[in-house]
Amino acid sequence: MPIQRPAVPSPEKVKLGEGVLVFNFNPDDWDDPNTIAFGATRGGGNYNVEPTNVPIRFDGDRGEHTKGLKRKTEWVIQITANALELDLDLMKKVLPGTIEEVTDDLENVIYKKFRPNIDYKLSDYVDNLAYITKTHAGNTVAYVIENVLGDGALNVAFEDKSEIVPETTFTAHFDPDNMDEVPTYTIEYEMEPVA
Repeated sequence: MPIQRPAVPSPEKVKLGEGVLVFNFNPDDWDDPNTIAFGATRGGGNYNVEPTNVPIRFDGDRGEHTKGLKRKTEWVIQITANALELDLDLMKKVLPGTIEEVTDDLENVIYKKFRPNIDYKLSDYVDNLAYITKTHAGNTVAYVIENVLGDGALNVAFEDKSEIVPETTFTAHFDPDNMDEVPTYTIEYEMEPVA
């Protein structure tokens, strides 16, 4: 194949940046009742898959980069998003904790109080988090991280004449029963599941 100049992109290969985030994404059933919308975002987000590569060194090598002698020892897999909507239910996923409902004598809720947990529990993990977008040709693409925990910092900045848009960070975790499977995948749909 001759080299083309310029390299003109194919519409089905160009991924668009705008999209939606959902917890407990089911790639086979888009109407799954367990799927939970993340909510509106501003400023997009990031999908980051970062392996730690370790060279296998030997006497007489010419440096750490010898073909076939590198291994992956650790992974950091995260999705970050800037949350325009930050209610207490989302805050509980961003910074695992508990929500207490305070009621009056008639059992009417007066207010809800959120408090972070002192440590993580297994119930704080979410099955997955997906960033769903499209290609320029209109095909749907989903970037999914699994065994998700909101383990980043929560920084809420208050500014005059502006909205609160904190950056949220969610990290994928390896399943102890399947340590050889990297907890992330990407799906490119040829057609969308029928509801």
